[in-house]
Amino acid sequence: MTTLIVLLCLVAAPFLALCAFAKLNPGAFGEWLLHVVLSAKLDKKRFRILRNVMLPTADGATTQIDHVVVCAGGVFVVETKTYGNNDTRKRPGSCWIFGSPGDREWTASYPRGRKFRFQNPIRQNFKHIATLSECLGIPKECFKSVVAFAGMAKFKTEMPPDVMHFPDVPGYIQAHEKDDLVKPEQVPEVVDAILSWQATLSRERKAAHVENLRKNHPPKDSPSAPTASAELAQGGDGTVPACPKCGAPMVLRTRKSDGGSFWGCPAYPKCRGIREFQPNP
Repeated sequence: MTTLIVLLCLVAAPFLALCAFAKLNPGAFGEWLLHVVLSAKLDKKRFRILRNVMLPTADGATTQIDHVVVCAGGVFVVETKTYGNNDTRKRPGSCWIFGSPGDREWTASYPRGRKFRFQNPIRQNFKHIATLSECLGIPKECFKSVVAFAGMAKFKTEMPPDVMHFPDVPGYIQAHEKDDLVKPEQVPEVVDAILSWQATLSRERKAAHVENLRKNHPPKDSPSAPTASAELAQGGDGTVPACPKCGAPMVLRTRKSDGGSFWGCPAYPKCRGIREFQPNP
């Protein structure tokens, strides 16, 4: 009898841990769950999957991408949403999603009239794709946006083909593999370039990005609530310098050798202009 109880505990423990994870951090749980789905359904030899990619943007801030899948069909940029998983009063199909591609915000509607408005995920991916295109020097036509919803969320307005539920994402990506936007031999090069750009961010800037998310993205131009990333994007005189080679607004980066900061061109590696960073005295 004791052995049976121990076995039941061993079986139940992982399940209970997952339930607790989903309850405490539904967003992170959703990203993990989609990663499991992608890894199980996509051939690792043809599809390279990157999770939780954080990159510097042209304005000196940062942006976080839930998943990037690179294959011959292009670079798929995946934004995950978990509305429908984090309502303790939910019942199957209780979370309704309202929105259209042109709306600034979408709405998740729960039972008893409770509603939650969130940023249009299609627009979110516009910024993600623009950042990847600038970092990699690849035309935006090579990127494909995917918005994936988890849980029991139901779409109550007509959605475009690139908005779907988790189980549909692998099939959608596989269906576009024949688009031949990226040569097979270039797939690992694209992956390495993304990882190299991500490595330019220091731990402090990554932590600042997470803290900014927790504060619900206060306006960058608000004098009462500047973000840590916005502060880092300014030199000693409060300005962002121009690239000495091409004139583009530069991006603050971190040297791998000593952890020091320097200004780099957002068009790297096409343009390798740099300037020394002069911190405030």
